[in-house]
Amino acid sequence: MGLSLSELKYCLLDKYPNFFFCDPDLYPIQISDEQDRALARFPEIQKNTETYQVILKHTVLEGLAYLSDSQKLIVYREFKRLNALFIEPSGEVYRFRLRVRTDNNRNGLTIEGTITKMGEITVSKSEPTILTCPICLATNTLIDTPRGPKAVQDLQEGMSVWTLDATGQRVVARVVQAARVRVPTTHQVVRLRLDDGREVLASPGHPTADGRMLAQLQPGDALDGARVLSAKRIRYADDYTYDILPAGSTGAYWANGILLGSTLRLDVAKQHMRPDGSILRIRSSKGR
Repeated sequence: MGLSLSELKYCLLDKYPNFFFCDPDLYPIQISDEQDRALARFPEIQKNTETYQVILKHTVLEGLAYLSDSQKLIVYREFKRLNALFIEPSGEVYRFRLRVRTDNNRNGLTIEGTITKMGEITVSKSEPTILTCPICLATNTLIDTPRGPKAVQDLQEGMSVWTLDATGQRVVARVVQAARVRVPTTHQVVRLRLDDGREVLASPGHPTADGRMLAQLQPGDALDGARVLSAKRIRYADDYTYDILPAGSTGAYWANGILLGSTLRLDVAKQHMRPDGSILRIRSSKGR
């Protein structure tokens, strides 16, 4: 039957120990306590039995009935590495694309190739790259503003956009940060499509307004008053991705009509989320 997906990822990590990824707890803003985040995410990691057991095996924690907080942090860090390593089926093999660090600066390599179900790795391309962490929205994503939708790359600090306040009301706020980052040629984005026709392109780690990542969304999940129709990763065709941070307590804004959070504010408050994933007391953007 071959190795599981998590085992195949460990085959790649063993071959490329300098694997570079953008740690969601460090980028774009470092959280105050990674240990707290590890404890909060641990039950979720445990539910993915296959991945969890493989992590235990590769961290020499296999067979332990109880994990200490420090051991849970080890598991969480491994989970983040595995989650950042993307492989996709291609016939009888899996294709991979990853970046590795080659020095103590920002220099690295982008490596592409295939890995068989038994873990045999074949490299098809290796080229120099500058290691950066992309900021998330695709070029020409339209952001809701009081003057109508504006392309994200045209927004600047001080301009006004619609955001969500602490009570869940739609209000106007100024942009306190606008950023762009050049992305590698291998960068992928999620094409998120909702069942009401709305869609957006953004990096897999981009947060929703309730703190989930786009990479976590599955068909049928609730989002901004609709259901996810599909969330597929595709190769990004432009040179830069973009993001903004509105003033206020939530950092939320509407991108192509979909309420999202900002990567410039990772700790988006979750108190606005109902059990079904919808947002409390949000006024519709229609007609504005």
